[in-house]
Amino acid sequence: MRCCTSYVFPLLLLVTIAVAQPDHAAEQQSPSARNTAQDLTPEQKAKIEQLSKLQKHFGKDISSPGVELSLKETNRSRSADRTLVTYSLYGTGLPPDTTYTLIQVQLDGSMATVMEGVTLNAKGEAICPGREGTCRGDGPNDPIDLVVYAGKGEPKRFGLISNDEEHVKGFVCVVPFPNTKSDKGCRLESIIGSPNGELTFVQGSGFELNAELTIDSESYGEKHHDKDNAQDPGNDLQPLRDAGAESAEGGRRRPGRAGGPEQGRGRRDL
Repeated sequence: MRCCTSYVFPLLLLVTIAVAQPDHAAEQQSPSARNTAQDLTPEQKAKIEQLSKLQKHFGKDISSPGVELSLKETNRSRSADRTLVTYSLYGTGLPPDTTYTLIQVQLDGSMATVMEGVTLNAKGEAICPGREGTCRGDGPNDPIDLVVYAGKGEPKRFGLISNDEEHVKGFVCVVPFPNTKSDKGCRLESIIGSPNGELTFVQGSGFELNAELTIDSESYGEKHHDKDNAQDPGNDLQPLRDAGAESAEGGRRRPGRAGGPEQGRGRRDL
C-alpha cells in the first residue's frame, strides 16, 4: 500500500476486545468461547457505538458554533511511579462576561464536574477570578492548571459549559502519552476507548483517499485479516473483531483518576 501526504484525513477503525480476564483463563478458552464482536449483546453494541461516536467527533464537532478549546502543555514532572503532565486551557469564541463549569468526560462517556465558576482572561485562558460566584486560586485571576496522569494511548477529554441560558460549550481532547507508529507519511495511533481497555480505537492519517487497506489483528492467538478502503471521515467506523484483554500498551492498563484535590494556582489533579 502506497502512502502519500496529498490527502490527509482521519481514518477510524474499531477494535473490540474481550472483558479483562487472567491470561491462563484466556488461553484455556477456544476462540468460539471468547467474547468477540459477534457475541455482544444489543446493549454492548449500543455502548460501543456511543463511544465510537464520542471518539470520532469529540472536540470542535460537538462544540457550539464558533467555539474552539485548546490545551497547552506547560510542565512534566515525576511523582512516585507516574509522570504528571500539566496543561493550561484556552478558549476562543466563548462569551467573555459569564462563568463556566469545567468538566471532564470519562472513558465510559460519563461527565464529571471538575470546577465551577471558571472565567476566561483577555488571552482566552481559563482562570479562577477569586471574586464572589467564581472559583478561587492562589490569588485574583489565577490561571487554572490541569494536572493529569494517564496510561499510554489514554485520552483526556475536557469541556467548558457556560452557566447561562445559552449553555455555550466547547470540548477538547489530548493524549499525553501517544501510542503511534509512522511509515512513509502514514501514521497509526491506538487510543484506549474504555476504562479497562476492552475497547481500543485505531486512528490513521496520511492514507491516500480510497486506497486499499490490509488490516491484520491478533490477540490471544486469534487472528483476523480484513481489507477495507480509506474512506471519507464522515463514514461509519469499521469494526475489527479481536479476542484479547490487552490495552494499547500490550498489557493491563492502570486506569486514570478523575477529580482530586485543588492545590494552589487553580490546580486540578485529574
